[in-house]
Amino acid sequence: MSQPDSRQPANAREIFPYGPPGNHFGIADTGAIQDEEWHHDDASLPGHDPWGSLQESGQAPDCPGQGVFMPADDDGQPAWDGPPSSTQSYGTPANRVARHLPARLTATAATLMCVAAITLVMFPRNHTIRISPADNPAAAASPHTPSIRSGGPAPSAEPEPPSLTKAAAERILAPYWQVNNAANESRSDTLLKTIEGGSSYGIDAGTYQMDRVTDPSNSHYVPFTAQNATYYIPRQPSGAYPRWFVARVTYADLATPQHATGAGYVLFTQAAKNASWKNVLEPYFLTGGGPGPFIETGADGYAIPASSPDETGLSVTAGQIQKVTAASLDGNPATVKNPGNLADLRDEAYFAGKLPAGSTDTDKHTATGRVFALKTVGGGVLTFYAISAQLTLAPPTGQTFQVGIPGYYSSSQTLTSATIGYAEQFATYIPPGQASPQILADASGITGRE
Repeated sequence: MSQPDSRQPANAREIFPYGPPGNHFGIADTGAIQDEEWHHDDASLPGHDPWGSLQESGQAPDCPGQGVFMPADDDGQPAWDGPPSSTQSYGTPANRVARHLPARLTATAATLMCVAAITLVMFPRNHTIRISPADNPAAAASPHTPSIRSGGPAPSAEPEPPSLTKAAAERILAPYWQVNNAANESRSDTLLKTIEGGSSYGIDAGTYQMDRVTDPSNSHYVPFTAQNATYYIPRQPSGAYPRWFVARVTYADLATPQHATGAGYVLFTQAAKNASWKNVLEPYFLTGGGPGPFIETGADGYAIPASSPDETGLSVTAGQIQKVTAASLDGNPATVKNPGNLADLRDEAYFAGKLPAGSTDTDKHTATGRVFALKTVGGGVLTFYAISAQLTLAPPTGQTFQVGIPGYYSSSQTLTSATIGYAEQFATYIPPGQASPQILADASGITGRE
């Protein structure tokens, strides 16, 4: 996880504030701006709340409290499996590379901001188009906190065991920030891989690669941690993997003065017995969606995984949500509304307005990885998942161009096309009945050149 606001503009002449845990998105270039500059203030970034605006929808009469209250006993789960930080102790300034916002970028506001500048130069003799972005055109996700509530129906007579106890989950989450900050400070892919997997690792490692070029000294590193964790630990069949749990957290920048920078979910999985627990999803809350659903829990406080009977009558099932989201973002029937802040879509729109007539600017989304789903009070399901995106740029037929993307494409390269890969993470609520799914939290960022 990159620091909630660790993204830095490639243009060293100006420094712009960025939002909560996020990632480094978009296209950037270290070259000087020659023509126009595209600036947009993060205060106006769609779907972005610099403070995470935690919202609660209140407790139902039969629900004594909000959140999940887990047994405090220790079940013998091993402590965090990743290598401890030899230089930092828990609670001291540790930085998360701002990924999308969190290896994602340093946060000073709860929203990520994208600033971009591009120069297009046509060369009639060699038919070359030069594209040199001076900053990041893409934007990142932002915070809105869905409400949650405990006190659902009691589990069956012989419930499945929980993935782990709350005490064990706390032992996993607490050291994570130490190692994460150490990885962000050193921009070590090797260290990062001990605590992250899947799209979380892809986005943060991608941010490291870009930042090594745009910020060689890592001067924008700021340590951060998470506070006020609420745990949602599902029951699962014995021996079933991956084991998983979700924590809802508030991010805090540890730079002086310490301050909150946003909020979101962090989902950890354990791939096999005795394997390390790793962060694989970390979407940040969006604003403007209203209070989120309460997660249903049993009498003992453990969350209840969604199953097929729970999804009867829903507009979309957990098994369909990835493909439906990908199709909606590709412009097919918009079952899932575009949140407006995804890195690839903002980059696509940016370049569409900069490339000359006859160029192509295409973006394709694909389902990837598994979906994690929890029952919500009153019906409905809260799902956590990722999809991938591929943005391809190409000049008019018979011409070439140059695209500067720090860490991926050098502006000195002459190309016939450029393809950039992205990962996108979501926490999406599927309401009861036929209501459309609602994205409550998201994150996105470049994962590499393809």
